[in-house]
Amino acid sequence: MVAKAEYREPKFKNNSLPKVYLNKGLSEQEKLKELLICKASFPDFLEKYVKVLRPPTIENVGGYIGFEMPPHIKELIWHLLKTRMVVIIKSRQVYISTTLAAWALWRVLFFQGTLGLVFSKGELEAKEFISKAKRVYYNLPLWMQELLEMKPDSTEAIGFPENSSILQSFPSTEAAGIGFTGSFVITDEWDFHPFDRLNYHNVHPTIASSGGQWIGCTSVNPFNPNSLAKQIYREAVKGNNDFVPLFFPWNSVPSRDQAWYDYTLRNQAPEDLNGLAPLEAMQRNYPRVIEEALAPTQISAAFDQNVLNAMMGETRNPIRLFKDSIDDKIIGVYKPWSIGEVYVAASDTGHGVGKDYSVTLILNVRTGEVVADIVSNRIAPDEFAFHSVKLLEIYKNPIWYPEDNDWGQVVINTAERLEYRNFGYQDDARTKKGFHTGKNREMLWGNLIPAINNRQIVIYNHNGLAQFYDVIRSREGRIEASQGKNDDYPMALGIAWLKRQKTLTGSAQVITSSAKRQLVRW
Repeated sequence: MVAKAEYREPKFKNNSLPKVYLNKGLSEQEKLKELLICKASFPDFLEKYVKVLRPPTIENVGGYIGFEMPPHIKELIWHLLKTRMVVIIKSRQVYISTTLAAWALWRVLFFQGTLGLVFSKGELEAKEFISKAKRVYYNLPLWMQELLEMKPDSTEAIGFPENSSILQSFPSTEAAGIGFTGSFVITDEWDFHPFDRLNYHNVHPTIASSGGQWIGCTSVNPFNPNSLAKQIYREAVKGNNDFVPLFFPWNSVPSRDQAWYDYTLRNQAPEDLNGLAPLEAMQRNYPRVIEEALAPTQISAAFDQNVLNAMMGETRNPIRLFKDSIDDKIIGVYKPWSIGEVYVAASDTGHGVGKDYSVTLILNVRTGEVVADIVSNRIAPDEFAFHSVKLLEIYKNPIWYPEDNDWGQVVINTAERLEYRNFGYQDDARTKKGFHTGKNREMLWGNLIPAINNRQIVIYNHNGLAQFYDVIRSREGRIEASQGKNDDYPMALGIAWLKRQKTLTGSAQVITSSAKRQLVRW
């Protein structure tokens, strides 16, 4: 195990260096001197040149202000400069991400051959990290920008040809970072990454082999108690790995006091509560001590997170299809139709383009594999019905149970116009097509949860599987997606799994009847 550096309170210059203003003319020698000072000292670079955007409030008009360094930021900076492996659990809004963006820019701005890799929860978050670094750059003196010109300048990367250095951001996907050997890696809001373990598996060996640096930083995701970030933090505290664990509570910011805490507690937004009680949400978003941050929540994940992590290792890319009227950008086939297998289909229809997802999936009732699917929030219900019928044709038109919600009825009607005939029914009289959740909701989840947790089901679509992480069990016992998340794929799979036995039994009866007719002919 690598010996860990021991933190000691640094003695920063605290603005003792002369300020260099944008309108002051500098000689070439003075410019070179300033660049050397900045390269030699990240704290000096922060104090002299970095500005951060302060939002306007009742008390001030906002705008760009000089970078401030309270004690917890000094401690963070010290570890950024001295420690190879750092895992940070923090309160929200304690300036950690801003500091990391400035540090990442400093690394690629002043050091040759630097490749910085940033992993974020999603595409928007990845772009926002780059935007933070760009805001720092564009507030540097013009002469410095001219000497250290930024190319490329995109929403995903910034680079500096003079140093052959680049800062590249990625959303957390199953293939993010593959093929890159970074000088350093930053995982921003690590607890919320859908592919945290896979990304770590793909990228960390390259960091280890190159002597690079890993900075894991996150606020707390209360619905992911066994996340990689939490696991690494706990093991770091025990001394079982080479990470240095850091924790920054809500009162790390000097202006925050008990009055601030009480005000924030009283005025939390519904999306901040995320189904939690107000105090419990506060303890996750703004923990006082590490025990609050790591404590299990009263609302628990519905599915075993360790099982989901293992299932992620089984996901794969769909097979390329070369068939007329089949759009393989919408339809995903993971295993082709096979004679002798029995399939059942189910659909959960979204409530509009750009909102929740419309999902159709095909389940092999014998093996428990989801062999094909459609997952999209970019197509309207009638188009979704068209592609669903095309997918079903590939699997010889199995029994299909579309959920009969408002838009689900549009899908059923459109499929009928397309002459699809093999619907599942809600009643023995075969008058109500599809599946009605209603009172069947508890039965649906009651069958699906143990099937997933006992590894009876195989899911190849990584985006579909990712939705299972967001399904929670409330303190009232209701199973649902956490606030702002989706459970459309689990719902569709739950319908298929609930109907699989009836489908298999019905198929066996058909086979038996066919066999009897054959015997009579003999």
